[in-house]
Amino acid sequence: MAYGLAAAVLLVGARPWLAPLAAVGRMALTNYLLQSVVFTTLAYSYGMALYGRIPPPRGVLYCAAFFAVQMLLSVLWLRFFPQGPAEWLWRRLTYGR
Repeated sequence: MAYGLAAAVLLVGARPWLAPLAAVGRMALTNYLLQSVVFTTLAYSYGMALYGRIPPPRGVLYCAAFFAVQMLLSVLWLRFFPQGPAEWLWRRLTYGR
């Protein structure tokens, strides 16, 4: 069963239409930090204080739309740079070069 699941993942992962997800994965830390900053600013009192005011179905749509924008930005960014800005900073601080 494990081999079958691994083969299914490899077959699905080889699809060209999944390439934007790979770009998001290569910039995972950057995308995580961007989502955190944007959505906490929208939700909490230091920003727009929208927590509890947006119905859950609309919130899911907002999140999906934001993720689609992040996919586009990740693909565009990785055309010019090998990694995201947060990943670059993390490696710079870790390796000192």
